[in-house]
Amino acid sequence: MNNTGIGWTMKTWNPTSGCEEVSPGCKFCYAEFIAEKFRGKAFPNGFELTYRPHKLAEPKRLKKPTLIFVNSMSDLFWEAIPDAYRDRIIDVIEDTPRHQYQVLTKRPEEMLRYSRRRKLPANFWAGTTVESTHTSDRVDILRQVDAPIRFISAEPLLDDLGSILNLAGVQWLISGGESGRHLLDPALRERRALVTYKAKRWTPRPDRIDWIRRLRDNCGSAGPLSSISNGADCPQRAAAANSMGGPGMNIRCKCLGNESHGPH
Repeated sequence: MNNTGIGWTMKTWNPTSGCEEVSPGCKFCYAEFIAEKFRGKAFPNGFELTYRPHKLAEPKRLKKPTLIFVNSMSDLFWEAIPDAYRDRIIDVIEDTPRHQYQVLTKRPEEMLRYSRRRKLPANFWAGTTVESTHTSDRVDILRQVDAPIRFISAEPLLDDLGSILNLAGVQWLISGGESGRHLLDPALRERRALVTYKAKRWTPRPDRIDWIRRLRDNCGSAGPLSSISNGADCPQRAAAANSMGGPGMNIRCKCLGNESHGPH
């Protein structure tokens, strides 16, 4: 169990690690970067599938109610992980109702299949990543998952999703831009970034501010939905907030130099 710089949770819990690329948002995966950087150390097998049963009991040792991000270094519903091991993780979630568990997957069809096999606990938050228009159908699958809280991570935000996402039945939305040293490449930055880089400073791209604004507006029309833009505080936060506006919206930028990179 680890503390984390992720702004929308309190702890990360990784009873497995490793994953495989499944959609464009995976291309510059922070988890793969970390796991390979610490291959042979914190992550003996790098980003290959690794079971970490010694971590299963960690939530039981936390006495204070905690918001826990499950498998920040993997995907609990990666097809390579067997249901028998998933069951052990869900057992822990059921046995610790004082905590809330955020489970984010890029494979909502597998989450749905599992949820029909075994009822998800009341403290299980079901989430899926929708980073582009090509993955927007994941929300339709998520809506079928029987969970008290369903959430979307629109991160890394690679397309304008604000007007196409149907947020009915979704309680929470996280959004944010991609980060990483690859964005120093102007071509990659043009295709994938919400920020631009001039005079050694990262600033929000004026042509993509509306992407976030439309997400915010979609949240407002969908009902009681929180919209959070994930990332560490950076000097551009105030400028972005002033440009995008909207009371109650917490707008942050993920920029080089203030990411939280370290073992989870």
